[in-house]
This record gives sequence, structure tokens and C-alpha cells, in this order.
Amino acid sequence: MTSADAGTVPDPRPTLRTVHVPTLIVRGECDYLKWAVTDEYRRTLPESTLVYVRGAGHSIANGRPDLYRDLLMTFLLDRPLPLPPVTSADKPA
Repeated sequence: MTSADAGTVPDPRPTLRTVHVPTLIVRGECDYLKWAVTDEYRRTLPESTLVYVRGAGHSIANGRPDLYRDLLMTFLLDRPLPLPPVTSADKPA
């Protein structure tokens, strides 16, 4: 998919709102995307958990690989995450 496709591809959000599977959303503190985009993912996916990674950019797997791996492994194994979930629409301070 390219940016040119964005105008022709149907909006996936209505369908995603019906998907009820645990989903992990990982957001870096220095991500170039607007916070509203991240919050929309959180609100769109009904069983999502959002975590905020300080000191990381958009590519958390490259910037904080150990923490990224820990987040994925604990989530997949249904264990407590090493970071608290973000439940507010506001960007963490």
C-alpha cells in the first residue's frame, strides 16, 4: 500500500472495531506520528493495550530492542507488561 492508495482503499476502522482479540500498541516517546493517531488505534481496537516507551522513536525495535522484545514476550505469554498501560486520550507527560 502506498500513500496514493489511501484515497481508494476503504476505511478499515469500522471492521477493526469488531475485532475482539488482544492487541498490543507500542508507541515511542519521539515518534513522528501525532499522538491523536496513536490514541485512535487505542480507541478503534476494543481489546488493545497501549504502552508508551520513553527514549524511543518510531522504530522501537531498533532504538530499544531489549525492552521491545520484553514487551512482546510478556504480552504474548499473557504476563504483566514491564510498562504501565496508557488509558487516557492525553499523551503521557
